[in-house]
Amino acid sequence: MGIRLDWEVEAEKTHTQRVGEDPNSTRRRRAARFRFLLFLLFLLVILGGVVFFIINRLQALDDEVKQELTQTVEAEIAALRLGDLSAFIAIQRSASSDWAQEQQQVFYQYQDLKLQDNVELTGRVTDVALDRTRARVGIEEIIGGIPYTRIWFYWRYDDGWRHVPPDYTFWGDVSTEEQPNVIVRYRDVDHQLAKALSERVSNWLTVSCAALACPLTPVVSIEVIPDDSLQVGWLSPENWQLQIPSPYVNRARSDQPFDTDLQFAVSSLLAERLVAFVNNVQPIYPSDAYYLRQSVVSWLVGRFVQVNTNTFLMNSLADSFGDAAVGRLLTAMQPDSSITVLGQVTGQSLEQLNLDWRDFLTWKLSLEFELINRRDEGNFLALYDTRDENARNSAYQRFNANSPAEAVVVNSVQRDSMPDGSVILRALAAYGVSGNNTQAEVIFQIADGVWKRLN
Repeated sequence: MGIRLDWEVEAEKTHTQRVGEDPNSTRRRRAARFRFLLFLLFLLVILGGVVFFIINRLQALDDEVKQELTQTVEAEIAALRLGDLSAFIAIQRSASSDWAQEQQQVFYQYQDLKLQDNVELTGRVTDVALDRTRARVGIEEIIGGIPYTRIWFYWRYDDGWRHVPPDYTFWGDVSTEEQPNVIVRYRDVDHQLAKALSERVSNWLTVSCAALACPLTPVVSIEVIPDDSLQVGWLSPENWQLQIPSPYVNRARSDQPFDTDLQFAVSSLLAERLVAFVNNVQPIYPSDAYYLRQSVVSWLVGRFVQVNTNTFLMNSLADSFGDAAVGRLLTAMQPDSSITVLGQVTGQSLEQLNLDWRDFLTWKLSLEFELINRRDEGNFLALYDTRDENARNSAYQRFNANSPAEAVVVNSVQRDSMPDGSVILRALAAYGVSGNNTQAEVIFQIADGVWKRLN
């Protein structure tokens, strides 16, 4: 036998004791463990039940508060529908008496609105945001079959919810919506607007820069701000940061918060900035460049918003030679460019170009009245082919008559030829107010390389 160390002897004793442990002791030990686990499970069930009760109670209280708020809104809308000014004003509250006066005006505006067809003050609450004693509520209105949303604010007083002045600090958390070359910063209320805005402006940048051959596509940063005094505009002339007032500070379309009016405002600013970005030409009045530059801007707006902006010349140029022709025109334009710049862009003379001249000739005829009013004889005579005696005499007669300006629009233009083979344009122009105007045929032919009036 070898020598056994003390620790080996103790280990053997311990092993012997465990092997020979009393079975009753083992059962008691296991039972104790089970009772402990069962007690622990019981405590967890009790705790879970308490938590569940508290959550349910809080939810019930929250539902009660929302129900009280909804009932207040319904009562307020009912007062508007019934024309009950006293009931409506009773729901308004503010530390200032100005709010009650403002809401009285709102009440009468709604009464006038009700006289229109298809107006439904449904009073349906589309959204509720609660922050302890204050609330922000989205309320549905249907006007002419179009759903609108109004955002109203309420405060919970001891005697219930009351309609209070706008609290733009309670407009929701700040978020961002991003699309290629567009970043929109907004708050919760304007989520739908921000999504539509980012997608639409991103598409506008793609379309316009493809046509205008932008040196690079700018990144436009847009901030939507809940401020009823704010106008759509650039933060400064040096950057591409645009500020837009939230349409929900007044009445916003539920189905289209980025409505046509707001699209026009945004697209006009963007088109103007893009044109200056590609060629910041400053046209000299009354050169043709003065008209052509604005026509490019209007053409872009029409492409953006998908509406007819009456830019017939640019539309026909793009249709015949591609959108890039408009970009080439803009790049080639100088401050004193005449309409002959189209020849540089298309490689064709004005006589060869089969374009729609209606809006260009409308501008020429309107320009006559402006120059007469300015008593600018030199530029006025330059609109006529003064080589022709009849044209020269007609020009002097009109200038000396100094007739007041009239609205004028060219409704149609036909190409024709003179006996000598020269090309002329026969424009049918309407003078005066629509429905009470006179029509006259105005003839233009090429002189000094541009279209000039012959009669």
